[in-house]
Amino acid sequence: MTEIRDPVHGYVKLEGLALELADTPQMQRLRWIKQLGLASLVYPGANHTRFEHSLGAYHLAGMLSDHLGLKEEERLKIGAAALLHDVGHGPLSHATEAVLAPYLRKEHESIIDLLKRGELKEVLDGHGLRPADIQPLIHGNGLGQIVSGEIDVDRMDYLIRDAHYTGVAYGVIDRLRLLQEMTLHHGQLVVQAGGIQAATSLLISRLLMHPAVYYHHVCRISECMISAGIQHMIEEGANAAEIKAMDDIQLFGAMAKAGGYAAEMASCIRSRKLFKRAVYVGLESLDTLPLKVSGRILAQEIAQEAGVEADCILVDNPALPDAPEGSFPALVGEEVKLLREVSPLVSILERAHRAGWRFGVYAPARLRERVAQAARRCLNLKKSTVQHTFSEIDNECL
Repeated sequence: MTEIRDPVHGYVKLEGLALELADTPQMQRLRWIKQLGLASLVYPGANHTRFEHSLGAYHLAGMLSDHLGLKEEERLKIGAAALLHDVGHGPLSHATEAVLAPYLRKEHESIIDLLKRGELKEVLDGHGLRPADIQPLIHGNGLGQIVSGEIDVDRMDYLIRDAHYTGVAYGVIDRLRLLQEMTLHHGQLVVQAGGIQAATSLLISRLLMHPAVYYHHVCRISECMISAGIQHMIEEGANAAEIKAMDDIQLFGAMAKAGGYAAEMASCIRSRKLFKRAVYVGLESLDTLPLKVSGRILAQEIAQEAGVEADCILVDNPALPDAPEGSFPALVGEEVKLLREVSPLVSILERAHRAGWRFGVYAPARLRERVAQAARRCLNLKKSTVQHTFSEIDNECL
Protein backbone atom coordinates (compact mmCIF):
# COMPACT_ATOMS: atom_id res chain seq x y z
CA MET A 1 0.00 0.00 0.00
CA THR A 2 1.07 3.57 -0.62
CA GLU A 3 -0.35 6.82 0.74
CA ILE A 4 -0.51 10.00 -1.34
CA ARG A 5 -0.91 13.33 0.37
CA ASP A 6 -3.81 15.19 -1.24
CA PRO A 7 -4.46 18.86 -0.40
CA VAL A 8 -8.23 18.33 -0.54
CA HIS A 9 -8.87 14.96 1.11
CA GLY A 10 -5.76 14.37 3.19
CA TYR A 11 -4.16 10.96 2.60
CA VAL A 12 -5.40 8.84 -0.29
CA LYS A 13 -4.49 5.18 0.11
CA LEU A 14 -3.73 3.06 -2.94
CA GLU A 15 -3.13 -0.66 -2.92
CA GLY A 16 -3.62 -3.70 -5.11
CA LEU A 17 -5.58 -3.00 -8.28
CA ALA A 18 -5.77 0.76 -7.73
CA LEU A 19 -2.03 1.09 -7.18
CA GLU A 20 -1.24 -0.96 -10.29
CA LEU A 21 -3.68 1.08 -12.41
CA ALA A 22 -2.28 4.37 -11.13
CA ASP A 23 1.23 3.30 -12.17
CA THR A 24 0.29 2.61 -15.81
CA PRO A 25 1.51 5.05 -18.50
CA GLN A 26 -2.10 5.79 -19.42
CA MET A 27 -2.85 7.04 -15.90
CA GLN A 28 0.50 8.78 -15.45
CA ARG A 29 -0.24 10.76 -18.63
CA LEU A 30 -3.01 12.50 -16.67
CA ARG A 31 -0.32 14.20 -14.58
CA TRP A 32 0.39 16.37 -17.63
CA ILE A 33 -3.22 17.29 -18.41
CA LYS A 34 -4.65 20.24 -16.50
CA GLN A 35 -8.01 19.65 -14.89
CA LEU A 36 -9.30 23.09 -15.93
CA GLY A 37 -7.59 23.37 -19.29
CA LEU A 38 -6.68 27.03 -19.84
CA ALA A 39 -8.31 28.43 -16.70
CA SER A 40 -4.88 29.28 -15.30
CA LEU A 41 -4.99 32.30 -17.66
CA VAL A 42 -7.61 33.64 -15.24
CA TYR A 43 -6.69 31.88 -11.99
CA PRO A 44 -2.91 31.33 -11.82
CA GLY A 45 -3.35 28.66 -9.16
CA ALA A 46 -5.51 26.46 -11.38
CA ASN A 47 -2.70 24.11 -12.37
CA HIS A 48 -4.08 20.95 -10.81
CA THR A 49 -4.33 17.89 -13.00
CA ARG A 50 -6.67 15.11 -14.07
CA PHE A 51 -4.45 12.72 -12.13
CA GLU A 52 -5.15 14.48 -8.84
CA HIS A 53 -8.85 14.57 -9.58
CA SER A 54 -8.91 10.86 -10.44
CA LEU A 55 -7.28 10.04 -7.10
CA GLY A 56 -9.85 12.19 -5.33
CA ALA A 57 -12.78 10.54 -7.09
CA TYR A 58 -11.33 7.13 -6.21
CA HIS A 59 -10.97 8.16 -2.57
CA LEU A 60 -14.58 9.34 -2.32
CA ALA A 61 -15.81 6.23 -4.15
CA GLY A 62 -14.09 4.09 -1.54
CA MET A 63 -15.70 6.03 1.29
CA LEU A 64 -19.16 5.71 -0.27
CA SER A 65 -18.67 2.02 -1.06
CA ASP A 66 -17.76 1.38 2.59
CA HIS A 67 -20.80 3.34 3.77
CA LEU A 68 -23.12 1.41 1.44
CA GLY A 69 -21.64 -1.91 2.55
CA LEU A 70 -20.78 -3.07 -0.96
CA LYS A 71 -19.23 -6.47 -1.51
CA GLU A 72 -15.48 -6.63 -2.13
CA GLU A 73 -15.90 -7.39 -5.84
CA GLU A 74 -18.27 -4.44 -6.23
CA ARG A 75 -15.88 -2.15 -4.36
CA LEU A 76 -13.04 -3.28 -6.63
CA LYS A 77 -14.96 -2.47 -9.81
CA ILE A 78 -16.31 0.84 -8.53
CA GLY A 79 -12.85 1.90 -7.40
CA ALA A 80 -11.37 1.03 -10.79
CA ALA A 81 -14.12 2.94 -12.60
CA ALA A 82 -13.63 6.03 -10.40
CA LEU A 83 -9.87 5.95 -10.94
CA LEU A 84 -10.13 5.42 -14.71
CA HIS A 85 -13.14 7.58 -15.54
CA ASP A 86 -11.00 10.40 -17.04
CA VAL A 87 -8.22 8.33 -18.61
CA GLY A 88 -9.74 9.00 -22.05
CA HIS A 89 -9.40 12.79 -21.81
CA GLY A 90 -7.55 14.65 -24.54
CA PRO A 91 -5.06 17.45 -23.88
CA LEU A 92 -6.33 20.44 -21.89
CA SER A 93 -9.31 18.34 -20.76
CA HIS A 94 -12.64 19.69 -22.02
CA ALA A 95 -10.99 22.54 -23.94
CA THR A 96 -10.22 20.26 -26.90
CA GLU A 97 -13.11 17.81 -26.64
CA ALA A 98 -15.60 19.66 -28.85
CA VAL A 99 -13.19 20.12 -31.76
CA LEU A 100 -11.96 16.51 -31.68
CA ALA A 101 -15.31 14.77 -31.10
CA PRO A 102 -16.64 15.05 -34.71
CA TYR A 103 -13.55 13.24 -35.99
CA LEU A 104 -13.43 10.57 -33.28
CA ARG A 105 -17.17 10.12 -32.76
CA LYS A 106 -16.79 9.33 -29.09
CA GLU A 107 -16.46 11.24 -25.84
CA HIS A 108 -13.78 10.96 -23.18
CA GLU A 109 -15.99 8.68 -21.08
CA SER A 110 -15.72 5.96 -23.74
CA ILE A 111 -12.47 4.22 -22.76
CA ILE A 112 -13.28 0.67 -23.85
CA ASP A 113 -10.54 0.72 -26.51
CA LEU A 114 -7.93 1.78 -23.94
CA LEU A 115 -8.98 -1.04 -21.63
CA LYS A 116 -8.65 -3.68 -24.34
CA ARG A 117 -4.93 -3.27 -24.89
CA GLY A 118 -1.63 -2.43 -23.26
CA GLU A 119 -0.86 -2.00 -19.60
CA LEU A 120 -4.43 -1.28 -18.50
CA LYS A 121 -5.61 -4.58 -19.96
CA GLU A 122 -2.74 -6.45 -18.29
CA VAL A 123 -3.61 -5.02 -14.89
CA LEU A 124 -7.32 -5.77 -15.27
CA ASP A 125 -6.57 -9.30 -16.48
CA GLY A 126 -4.34 -9.84 -13.48
CA HIS A 127 -7.30 -9.15 -11.20
CA GLY A 128 -9.85 -11.14 -13.20
CA LEU A 129 -11.62 -8.06 -14.56
CA ARG A 130 -12.81 -7.31 -18.10
CA PRO A 131 -13.28 -3.97 -19.85
CA ALA A 132 -17.01 -4.77 -19.90
CA ASP A 133 -16.93 -4.74 -16.08
CA ILE A 134 -15.64 -1.16 -15.97
CA GLN A 135 -17.03 0.78 -18.95
CA PRO A 136 -20.75 0.49 -17.98
CA LEU A 137 -19.94 1.83 -14.52
CA ILE A 138 -18.23 4.89 -16.02
CA HIS A 139 -21.41 5.48 -18.02
CA GLY A 140 -23.41 5.41 -14.78
CA ASN A 141 -25.12 2.05 -15.20
CA GLY A 142 -26.12 0.14 -12.07
CA LEU A 143 -23.77 0.94 -9.20
CA GLY A 144 -22.00 3.24 -11.64
CA GLN A 145 -24.37 5.90 -10.31
CA ILE A 146 -21.67 6.35 -7.67
CA VAL A 147 -19.19 7.41 -10.37
CA SER A 148 -21.40 9.09 -12.97
CA GLY A 149 -24.67 10.80 -12.16
CA GLU A 150 -26.10 14.13 -11.20
CA ILE A 151 -24.68 13.70 -7.70
CA ASP A 152 -21.60 11.51 -7.84
CA VAL A 153 -18.06 11.27 -6.51
CA ASP A 154 -16.70 12.78 -9.74
CA ARG A 155 -18.69 15.98 -9.27
CA MET A 156 -18.08 16.10 -5.51
CA ASP A 157 -14.35 16.03 -6.04
CA TYR A 158 -13.98 18.41 -8.95
CA LEU A 159 -16.17 21.12 -7.43
CA ILE A 160 -14.21 21.11 -4.17
CA ARG A 161 -10.86 20.76 -5.92
CA ASP A 162 -11.51 23.43 -8.53
CA ALA A 163 -12.67 25.88 -5.87
CA HIS A 164 -9.57 25.13 -3.81
CA TYR A 165 -7.10 25.79 -6.61
CA THR A 166 -8.86 28.79 -8.16
CA GLY A 167 -9.57 30.42 -4.80
CA VAL A 168 -13.23 30.82 -5.74
CA ALA A 169 -15.43 30.36 -2.67
CA TYR A 170 -18.40 28.72 -4.40
CA GLY A 171 -17.36 25.05 -4.36
CA VAL A 172 -17.96 24.55 -0.65
CA ILE A 173 -19.75 21.22 -0.21
CA ASP A 174 -20.41 19.18 2.92
CA ARG A 175 -19.22 16.00 1.23
CA LEU A 176 -19.02 14.01 4.45
CA ARG A 177 -22.66 14.71 5.27
CA LEU A 178 -23.69 13.96 1.71
CA LEU A 179 -21.84 10.64 1.63
CA GLN A 180 -23.29 9.70 4.99
CA GLU A 181 -26.86 10.37 3.82
CA MET A 182 -26.65 8.37 0.59
CA THR A 183 -28.06 4.86 0.46
CA LEU A 184 -29.29 2.18 -1.90
CA HIS A 185 -33.05 1.87 -2.23
CA HIS A 186 -34.10 -1.15 -4.32
CA GLY A 187 -30.73 -0.98 -6.04
CA GLN A 188 -30.99 2.73 -6.80
CA LEU A 189 -28.62 5.28 -5.29
CA VAL A 190 -30.65 7.90 -3.41
CA VAL A 191 -30.07 10.67 -0.92
CA GLN A 192 -32.01 10.48 2.33
CA ALA A 193 -33.96 13.37 3.80
CA GLY A 194 -31.06 14.35 6.05
CA GLY A 195 -28.84 14.93 3.03
CA ILE A 196 -31.17 17.04 0.91
CA GLN A 197 -29.56 20.31 2.00
CA ALA A 198 -26.07 18.99 1.24
CA ALA A 199 -27.23 17.73 -2.17
CA THR A 200 -28.86 21.08 -2.90
CA SER A 201 -25.64 22.83 -1.92
CA LEU A 202 -23.70 20.74 -4.44
CA LEU A 203 -26.02 21.68 -7.30
CA ILE A 204 -25.97 25.35 -6.33
CA SER A 205 -22.17 25.28 -6.10
CA ARG A 206 -22.01 23.90 -9.62
CA LEU A 207 -24.33 26.66 -10.82
CA LEU A 208 -22.14 29.35 -9.26
CA MET A 209 -18.89 27.80 -10.49
CA HIS A 210 -20.04 27.86 -14.12
CA PRO A 211 -19.85 31.63 -14.78
CA ALA A 212 -17.04 32.17 -12.29
CA VAL A 213 -14.73 29.42 -13.57
CA TYR A 214 -15.92 26.93 -16.18
CA TYR A 215 -17.55 29.49 -18.49
CA HIS A 216 -15.52 32.54 -17.57
CA HIS A 217 -15.16 34.59 -20.76
CA VAL A 218 -11.36 34.29 -20.80
CA CYS A 219 -11.67 30.51 -20.59
CA ARG A 220 -14.20 30.52 -23.43
CA ILE A 221 -12.04 32.77 -25.62
CA SER A 222 -8.85 30.77 -25.08
CA GLU A 223 -10.70 27.49 -25.67
CA CYS A 224 -12.09 28.83 -28.94
CA MET A 225 -8.60 29.89 -29.96
CA ILE A 226 -7.03 26.51 -29.20
CA SER A 227 -9.91 24.72 -30.95
CA ALA A 228 -9.50 26.88 -34.05
CA GLY A 229 -5.80 26.08 -34.14
CA ILE A 230 -6.44 22.35 -33.83
CA GLN A 231 -9.12 22.55 -36.53
CA HIS A 232 -6.53 24.02 -38.92
CA MET A 233 -4.05 21.30 -38.03
CA ILE A 234 -6.54 18.56 -38.82
CA GLU A 235 -7.61 20.18 -42.07
CA GLU A 236 -3.96 20.34 -43.06
CA GLY A 237 -3.47 16.61 -42.45
CA ALA A 238 -2.94 16.10 -38.71
CA ASN A 239 -4.49 12.98 -37.19
CA ALA A 240 -7.26 13.71 -34.66
CA ALA A 241 -6.65 10.47 -32.74
CA GLU A 242 -2.97 11.30 -32.37
CA ILE A 243 -3.83 14.77 -31.09
CA LYS A 244 -6.20 13.33 -28.51
CA ALA A 245 -3.48 11.00 -27.25
CA MET A 246 -1.20 13.97 -26.51
CA ASP A 247 -0.80 15.72 -23.18
CA ASP A 248 -0.85 19.50 -22.78
CA ILE A 249 2.87 19.98 -23.37
CA GLN A 250 2.86 17.77 -26.45
CA LEU A 251 -0.12 19.64 -27.91
CA PHE A 252 1.56 23.04 -27.72
CA GLY A 253 4.71 21.54 -29.21
CA ALA A 254 2.73 20.03 -32.10
CA MET A 255 0.92 23.30 -32.76
CA ALA A 256 4.20 25.22 -32.83
CA LYS A 257 5.69 22.64 -35.20
CA ALA A 258 2.62 22.80 -37.47
CA GLY A 259 3.28 26.47 -38.15
CA GLY A 260 0.77 28.87 -39.65
CA TYR A 261 -2.49 29.60 -37.89
CA ALA A 262 -2.11 26.77 -35.33
CA ALA A 263 1.29 28.07 -34.24
CA GLU A 264 -0.08 31.61 -34.07
CA MET A 265 -2.93 30.57 -31.78
CA ALA A 266 -0.59 28.58 -29.53
CA SER A 267 1.80 31.52 -29.31
CA CYS A 268 -1.00 33.98 -28.49
CA ILE A 269 -2.26 31.74 -25.69
CA ARG A 270 1.20 31.16 -24.24
CA SER A 271 1.82 34.93 -24.17
CA ARG A 272 -1.79 35.67 -23.15
CA LYS A 273 -2.48 37.86 -26.17
CA LEU A 274 -6.07 36.79 -26.49
CA PHE A 275 -8.98 37.73 -28.70
CA LYS A 276 -11.49 40.14 -27.17
CA ARG A 277 -15.26 40.03 -26.86
CA ALA A 278 -16.94 41.79 -29.74
CA VAL A 279 -20.35 40.39 -28.80
CA TYR A 280 -21.21 38.57 -25.59
CA VAL A 281 -24.96 38.18 -25.02
CA GLY A 282 -27.54 35.89 -23.49
CA LEU A 283 -30.51 34.10 -24.99
CA GLU A 284 -32.78 37.10 -24.56
CA SER A 285 -30.74 39.04 -27.12
CA LEU A 286 -30.73 36.43 -29.88
CA ASP A 287 -33.10 35.13 -32.47
CA THR A 288 -33.20 31.35 -32.65
CA LEU A 289 -31.45 31.27 -36.05
CA PRO A 290 -27.84 31.83 -34.84
CA LEU A 291 -28.24 28.90 -32.46
CA LYS A 292 -28.93 26.56 -35.39
CA VAL A 293 -26.08 27.69 -37.67
CA SER A 294 -22.53 26.39 -37.33
CA GLY A 295 -20.01 28.75 -35.79
CA ARG A 296 -17.74 28.65 -38.83
CA ILE A 297 -20.55 29.69 -41.18
CA LEU A 298 -21.50 32.56 -38.87
CA ALA A 299 -17.85 33.60 -38.63
CA GLN A 300 -17.58 33.70 -42.42
CA GLU A 301 -20.74 35.80 -42.72
CA ILE A 302 -19.59 38.26 -40.06
CA ALA A 303 -16.09 38.42 -41.58
CA GLN A 304 -17.52 39.22 -45.00
CA GLU A 305 -19.72 41.93 -43.50
CA ALA A 306 -16.78 43.39 -41.55
CA GLY A 307 -14.32 43.11 -44.42
CA VAL A 308 -11.80 41.01 -42.47
CA GLU A 309 -10.34 37.52 -42.76
CA ALA A 310 -12.60 34.75 -41.44
CA ASP A 311 -9.77 33.45 -39.26
CA CYS A 312 -9.90 36.72 -37.32
CA ILE A 313 -13.34 35.88 -35.97
CA LEU A 314 -14.30 33.13 -33.55
CA VAL A 315 -17.94 32.32 -32.80
CA ASP A 316 -18.70 30.72 -29.44
CA ASN A 317 -22.06 28.99 -29.38
CA PRO A 318 -21.95 26.59 -26.41
CA ALA A 319 -24.55 23.90 -25.96
CA LEU A 320 -27.64 24.95 -24.08
CA PRO A 321 -28.45 23.11 -20.84
CA ASP A 322 -30.84 20.35 -21.85
CA ALA A 323 -31.03 17.89 -18.96
CA PRO A 324 -33.47 19.00 -16.23
CA GLU A 325 -31.71 19.89 -13.00
CA GLY A 326 -32.55 18.12 -9.78
CA SER A 327 -33.38 14.70 -11.24
CA PHE A 328 -31.46 12.86 -8.53
CA PRO A 329 -33.77 10.69 -6.39
CA ALA A 330 -34.41 11.63 -2.77
CA LEU A 331 -35.85 9.20 -0.23
CA VAL A 332 -38.41 11.02 1.92
CA GLY A 333 -40.00 8.61 4.37
CA GLU A 334 -40.73 5.57 2.22
CA GLU A 335 -41.33 7.55 -0.95
CA VAL A 336 -38.76 8.34 -3.64
CA LYS A 337 -39.10 11.79 -5.17
CA LEU A 338 -36.94 13.89 -7.46
CA LEU A 339 -34.69 16.34 -5.67
CA ARG A 340 -36.33 19.31 -7.40
CA GLU A 341 -39.70 18.19 -5.99
CA VAL A 342 -38.48 18.39 -2.39
CA SER A 343 -36.08 21.34 -2.62
CA PRO A 344 -37.50 24.71 -3.77
CA LEU A 345 -34.01 25.99 -4.56
CA VAL A 346 -33.25 23.13 -6.94
CA SER A 347 -36.44 23.77 -8.90
CA ILE A 348 -35.09 27.11 -10.19
CA LEU A 349 -31.61 25.89 -11.16
CA GLU A 350 -32.47 24.99 -14.75
CA ARG A 351 -33.71 28.52 -15.43
CA ALA A 352 -30.63 29.93 -13.69
CA HIS A 353 -28.30 27.84 -15.90
CA ARG A 354 -30.04 29.10 -19.03
CA ALA A 355 -29.88 32.68 -17.75
CA GLY A 356 -26.12 32.35 -17.39
CA TRP A 357 -25.60 31.02 -20.93
CA ARG A 358 -23.67 33.35 -23.27
CA PHE A 359 -23.17 33.57 -27.03
CA GLY A 360 -19.85 35.11 -28.00
CA VAL A 361 -18.14 36.59 -31.04
CA TYR A 362 -14.43 37.16 -30.47
CA ALA A 363 -11.84 39.06 -32.51
CA PRO A 364 -8.35 40.60 -32.12
CA ALA A 365 -8.41 43.85 -30.14
CA ARG A 366 -7.70 46.01 -33.19
CA LEU A 367 -10.76 44.63 -34.98
CA ARG A 368 -13.16 44.37 -32.08
CA GLU A 369 -15.33 47.40 -32.81
CA ARG A 370 -15.59 46.69 -36.53
CA VAL A 371 -16.49 43.06 -35.89
CA ALA A 372 -19.03 44.04 -33.23
CA GLN A 373 -20.90 46.28 -35.64
CA ALA A 374 -20.84 43.65 -38.37
CA ALA A 375 -22.04 40.98 -35.97
CA ARG A 376 -24.89 43.22 -34.81
CA ARG A 377 -26.10 43.48 -38.38
CA CYS A 378 -25.64 39.79 -39.22
CA LEU A 379 -27.25 38.56 -36.01
CA ASN A 380 -29.93 41.24 -35.93
CA LEU A 381 -28.89 42.36 -32.47
CA LYS A 382 -30.25 45.53 -30.97
CA LYS A 383 -27.77 48.40 -30.95
CA SER A 384 -28.27 48.89 -27.23
CA THR A 385 -27.25 45.28 -26.67
CA VAL A 386 -23.89 45.80 -28.39
CA GLN A 387 -23.31 49.09 -26.58
CA HIS A 388 -24.07 47.41 -23.27
CA THR A 389 -21.62 44.68 -24.12
CA PHE A 390 -18.90 47.24 -24.87
CA SER A 391 -19.59 48.87 -21.51
CA GLU A 392 -19.04 45.55 -19.78
CA ILE A 393 -15.84 44.98 -21.76
CA ASP A 394 -14.40 48.42 -21.07
CA ASN A 395 -15.05 48.18 -17.35
CA GLU A 396 -13.86 44.63 -16.83
CA CYS A 397 -10.28 43.44 -16.88
CA LEU A 398 -9.66 40.66 -19.42
